[in-house]
Amino acid sequence: MILALAFIVVGGLLSARSVPLVRNATIVMRGMSANTAPLRVALVSDIHVGNFATSVARLDRIVAQINALHPDAILIAGDLVNGVRKTSKDYHPEMLAGPLSHLHAPLGVFAVLGNHDDDTSPAQVDAALHRAGVIVLHDQVVRLGPIALIGEDMEEKPWRVLPGLVARARQVGGMPVLMLHPPPFQGVIPPAIPVILAGHSHCGQIIFPGFDNSYDYYHHQFRYPPETRCGMVRYDSHLEIVTAGTGAATEVPLRINAPPDFWMITFVGGTG
Repeated sequence: MILALAFIVVGGLLSARSVPLVRNATIVMRGMSANTAPLRVALVSDIHVGNFATSVARLDRIVAQINALHPDAILIAGDLVNGVRKTSKDYHPEMLAGPLSHLHAPLGVFAVLGNHDDDTSPAQVDAALHRAGVIVLHDQVVRLGPIALIGEDMEEKPWRVLPGLVARARQVGGMPVLMLHPPPFQGVIPPAIPVILAGHSHCGQIIFPGFDNSYDYYHHQFRYPPETRCGMVRYDSHLEIVTAGTGAATEVPLRINAPPDFWMITFVGGTG
């Protein structure tokens, strides 16, 4: 029994430190000309730098892996750091700036913050990202080729900020695409936003039959809708892509049956 448990733990640690899988998706933007220039974006999340899973050296390798795919833009959907407060021993925002400064994309690198970023020090995480040349979207909209990227803050209530952000997206033009950290619950996102990009779930992180991390037993609530735990899903009237993230939370990070990943997403015009 002890040997079996040790085998599972070692396997989980090695999985958390493994080379992220690259998952691919093509999204057809209905109503846009088929001659619209494609937009290729890398969707990354949950780096959780600072614990055993993500050292500076491993993050350097992940940055090189992303750059080798030559995305037009790089999107980071939150939880760049680990820890639950500024005094957490695994909270190391200073480890972000060096590796992330080497990310290269002609249209830029954009991020939103996640719960670990907010629970520790959003100001310090912001500062580290600024040093790296990463643009943090705090309830802001930016035009990226054929899409209007909406970046929503973690602590904001969607029904409070999204109507204004949708109006701003209409002004800048392009198809509205929402990037936020946690996959939203049913009925929260207006139908005017057809595509949602998120992280947070770690695709379950530790998955056994009948168990994943979608339910928070301590607070007796779901962390995210179980239907949107991982991958490309239809939810409400939206298409959602939820990445597993490249790192893993907790000081002793384990990934079991949920390997790290990031997505390469191509937006194209057409009628499909």
